[in-house]
Amino acid sequence: MEQNNYFLGRMDDLAKKALKAGYAMSRFLTPAEARSVAEHFKYKRTALSFDGGYEDAERVRALFLNPDWGQCNRTELFAALKIDFRQQDTLGHRDILGALMALGIERDTLGDIICNEDFTAVICIPEMSEYISENLKQAGRVGIRAHEIGLDELLIEREEPQIKTATVASLRLDAVLSAAFGLSRSKTAELIAANKVSINHLPCIQPTKELIEGDLLSVRGLGRARLLEIGGTSRKGRVFLQIGVYGR
Repeated sequence: MEQNNYFLGRMDDLAKKALKAGYAMSRFLTPAEARSVAEHFKYKRTALSFDGGYEDAERVRALFLNPDWGQCNRTELFAALKIDFRQQDTLGHRDILGALMALGIERDTLGDIICNEDFTAVICIPEMSEYISENLKQAGRVGIRAHEIGLDELLIEREEPQIKTATVASLRLDAVLSAAFGLSRSKTAELIAANKVSINHLPCIQPTKELIEGDLLSVRGLGRARLLEIGGTSRKGRVFLQIGVYGR
C-alpha cells in the first residue's frame, strides 16, 4: 500500500508540473500501473492520456497536459529502434529484454518489445535511443544491430480474436470466465482463488465481481478474453454475450 501511495504521489507531482510547464510525462507504465493512474485521476480535473507509441501498445506513458497548452509532439515521447540480426538466428522477447537489461537499462525506460516473424523492434524513451544504438551488439550468442526508425515504420501484427456467443446467468466474473474459456465453475473458482485471473490487468480474487462491456480478462496459462458486447436476456433470464478470446 505504501509503495502504491508513493507511485501515485509521483503521478500527482507530474500533474502539477504540467500546469506550469505545459505538459509532463511518466516513464513507461505496466498495464496495471496505467489502470491505477487512470482510476486515481478519474474524478480530478486533469487532462490525462496514455500512449505507447502505437495503437494497442501494452506498456504506455502517462501524459499530463495543460489544456491551455495544446498538443504534445509524439516524437518527444517515443523512439523506435529496429533490431537486425541474421535470418538463420532466432530471437524472442525474452532474449531482447535480457540483452537490454544487461546494459544496465531500467525497465521503465523501455516500452513494448515487438517480435514478429520478420521484424523485431523496441520502443524506448528518446533519451535512451542513442545509448541503445551504440551499445546493443549481442543477445546471447547472436550478434545484433539496433538503429532508429520512425514510429510509422513499426510493423505490428494484429491478433484477431476468436468471437464467441454465449449466455450466462449473470455478469459475475466466474460466470463470464466459464463461458469464455469453456471451463467448469469449479475450475474457474480454482483459478480465481489461486490469483491467476486479472480484470483490465489488475488481479481479482472476487468471483462475484460484476463485469461491464469492454472488460479485458487475463488468465495465466490460458490467454485473454474481452467482453465485447452485452445483449438482451432470454426468456429464462440469461444474458446474451459476445466475447473475443485471444491466445487459444
